[in-house]
Amino acid sequence: MGRVKEEVSGPRPVKPSKDKPSGGKGGAFAAFLATFFSLKPYKPRQGWNTRLYTAIGLGLLALGAVWQVHDAVIDSSLAWRLGAPGVTLAVLGWFCFRIVHYPRFAEFLIATESEMNKVSWTSKDDLYQSTLVVLSTVLILAAYLFVVDWFWLFLLRMVDVLQFSGAGSFGSTS
Repeated sequence: MGRVKEEVSGPRPVKPSKDKPSGGKGGAFAAFLATFFSLKPYKPRQGWNTRLYTAIGLGLLALGAVWQVHDAVIDSSLAWRLGAPGVTLAVLGWFCFRIVHYPRFAEFLIATESEMNKVSWTSKDDLYQSTLVVLSTVLILAAYLFVVDWFWLFLLRMVDVLQFSGAGSFGSTS
């Protein structure tokens, strides 16, 4: 039999985290603000479709917010009726643009698009056949359960276990 060495391994070196900038929460917030007010897009040619559709979705939410602001100031002066929704649209539009270019979120969207490109999508014929199989199975099981339920209902009525008065909904005794 072999011998086991009784060595104590030394502590492993700790690698600095790549996700969080140094400086704690204040440093992360400062990095966010620096990125938020930057005009430069982050990796503009990568993940274009995912970023575009994400920005469109955020833009639709922003338009809903602008509509709510417009409804809130409808009885105000013309400057408020045009200014408040306009400022809201500008701020939320900038937020939508910057959020899809924020480095951590943009990396997530880029990775999402690259993974979606690896998916092997089913063909239209396979999808049609699979849908037919599922629907026919559901219909056959529904018919089978109806027959079994009807059989047990008939059998239990014959031995006077279930009694219905005929008035009211199915299964009620009122």
